[in-house]
Amino acid sequence: MTDAAPAKGKNDLDTVVLTHPSGASAEVYLWGATLASYKSPSGKENIFVSPGAKFDEKAAIRGGVPVVFPQFGRPIETMPQHGFARISKWSIVELKESEDAVCASFSTSDCELSLAQWPHKFALLYEVSLTADRLKMTLQVTNTDEKPWSFQALLHSYFSVSDVAEVGVEGLKGLRYDDKTTGGDPKDEAREQVVVEGYTDSVYLNTDPAPKEVTIVAKGGEPLYKLSHTAKLSGAERPCDIVVWNPHEEKSPGDLPVPAYQNFVCVEPGLVGQAHELQPGATAEVSQSIFPVA
Repeated sequence: MTDAAPAKGKNDLDTVVLTHPSGASAEVYLWGATLASYKSPSGKENIFVSPGAKFDEKAAIRGGVPVVFPQFGRPIETMPQHGFARISKWSIVELKESEDAVCASFSTSDCELSLAQWPHKFALLYEVSLTADRLKMTLQVTNTDEKPWSFQALLHSYFSVSDVAEVGVEGLKGLRYDDKTTGGDPKDEAREQVVVEGYTDSVYLNTDPAPKEVTIVAKGGEPLYKLSHTAKLSGAERPCDIVVWNPHEEKSPGDLPVPAYQNFVCVEPGLVGQAHELQPGATAEVSQSIFPVA
């Protein structure tokens, strides 16, 4: 039987747990609407959470899938890194079940604190859908203000791997990317398989509005995760940018104790290559579907 129910996670924080008759499961914290677990029917955990992650409803949870909005990085210095969505308390909108899927949706919107940092009205709706072989996350951003504003949004997905040096990311060849490890130098990706051999922070600037398919593979080519990404802006399909990130030892933050960087690779879909303008009443969308293979 499918099931979606409120629960308690680490430090007694509020979560929603999704379970599927196949044995697949997922857990989402209301703090940041952060997906912190996605298990295959076999019980294999597909999502990495740092052993140093703080579950205190103050800091962002290190790992899982934090929601990044309204900025990527910190171009606006009066706002926190990656915006405030990942350090906001979200509300449950709906828990629903069907024969094939179990879904949970969450929301947050502007408040006194957000308006002090970013003076725009907005509404975010986030849906997580679980089936036997797939987890899909969809973030919708709506402008509820009376004037247009610009934003960036991203799903900061941490995928669990046994050794990041032994995996690669396929499906990015031919894209131009900004290499943030060298100050944002634009480069053209010529590799069939992007291997994370050291500190990596690359923003791939997609130009095709069709769904972007990316695969995380073992070095020998065996697929580990098949990923499908889409983006929309005001109802129109838009190219979905992809970020590949791993801080390695040199850039591991305090809540990511070395050598924990070895156990994940981030492959993150978003609208982040530039700031996107959203008109009053319009909605933007970013989604990622995860199909674990191994």
